[in-house]
Amino acid sequence: MKVVVNNTSTIERSVKVKLDWEEVADTYKKTFNRLRKGLKIDGFRPGKVPVAIAKRLLSTKIKYDFSNDVVETTYRKVLEKNGIDDYVDLTVKDIDFKENESFDYSMSIEVDPEIKIINYKKGFPVSKMTYVVDEESVDLHLEAMREQYAEVREVTDGAQEGHYILCDLQETEKGVPIVGKKIEDRMIKIGEGVFREPDANKLIGAKSGDKILFSIKQEDGTETTYEINVKRVESRIFPELTDDFVKENFEKFDSYEEFRKQIEKSLQEDWDKRSEKEYMRAISDYFVNKIDFELPPFRISRFLDSIVESKRKNSQTEIDESKFREQYKSNAIWEIKWYLIQRELVKNENIDVSSDEVESKIKEISERYPEIERNDFVQFYRRDENRLSLKNDIYDRKLFNHLKQFAKVKKEIVKTSELRKRNII
Repeated sequence: MKVVVNNTSTIERSVKVKLDWEEVADTYKKTFNRLRKGLKIDGFRPGKVPVAIAKRLLSTKIKYDFSNDVVETTYRKVLEKNGIDDYVDLTVKDIDFKENESFDYSMSIEVDPEIKIINYKKGFPVSKMTYVVDEESVDLHLEAMREQYAEVREVTDGAQEGHYILCDLQETEKGVPIVGKKIEDRMIKIGEGVFREPDANKLIGAKSGDKILFSIKQEDGTETTYEINVKRVESRIFPELTDDFVKENFEKFDSYEEFRKQIEKSLQEDWDKRSEKEYMRAISDYFVNKIDFELPPFRISRFLDSIVESKRKNSQTEIDESKFREQYKSNAIWEIKWYLIQRELVKNENIDVSSDEVESKIKEISERYPEIERNDFVQFYRRDENRLSLKNDIYDRKLFNHLKQFAKVKKEIVKTSELRKRNII
């Protein structure tokens, strides 16, 4: 066997294989005899068709089966002997053979590039937002909670600002409904969000059974017109947030002030989690932007395949696959680059996660749940895919804890009131 390997790029290998006939003769003979045995022709007993006639009649099938058998039994050995033990995609091509001479084929192989990690241990710059929950954020959360506990009354004499409309939204174009662009049972509030002035007056006076055309301006400046099919108009009477209301609906609290402090604490914890998530993303961004390398096209294609498939399963309408792929391509590239960098960092720093660590984490998380639910939780992590996901989370935590040691953090304090002014929340 003769093998020639060429590195055509950082992510491609071209492999040419030449086998002497003596190396494949037995395979050819077995393939031919097997096919000849099943060949039936009038005038000849099964398996007794003359060799020359059988080869002529079976030439296409012999070539296909014989080629598959030879490639299948040799390509792994070729890759192993030439140090190509990990690849992303492999295509066999240029299969050619002549009986009693040689068997030739080529392989085009995509591999992951060599990742050269930058010297981050000298320190690297990264920003971190620290969010501070203000009183208005707490007020808005409590107002939303009041809405959940509101007394609902049907309105029959026409909708007014602040009323709620249960409706179907049918997108239209020049007055014609667009198939697949209907949102059913949507609850809207007059005077809030996109249903505020100046067009909110179109909804004033609306009653069950009415159909109203309403235009909504999109971010790009274009307008989308909907036909609003009114099903029901409601008013809501909100409860007062008193000590009695809190005691009646939230057993853990004895007063409104105690309840309010807990809401503020919970909101702050949520914003702290967001801050930490953004911080880790900023660290990832630093490495992705600083380390340049090619990506195997097959990795990108496979990543986008999974996103498209997931979108199809969860979408009630047809998707434009080409447009969707283009839209998510940059995200796919970022995710793959970070995955490869992360893998290299874990290897370089000898970061490992033991079975005991996974078990310990399962126990730690399960203890947050009521005792009656713990067994179901533990069984959930007995499934291989869920256990692997948890193990990867632990790897991530260990890696980021390692990287944080070398981060030169520029902190910025942001009040949630500032985010509201910028329409971010």
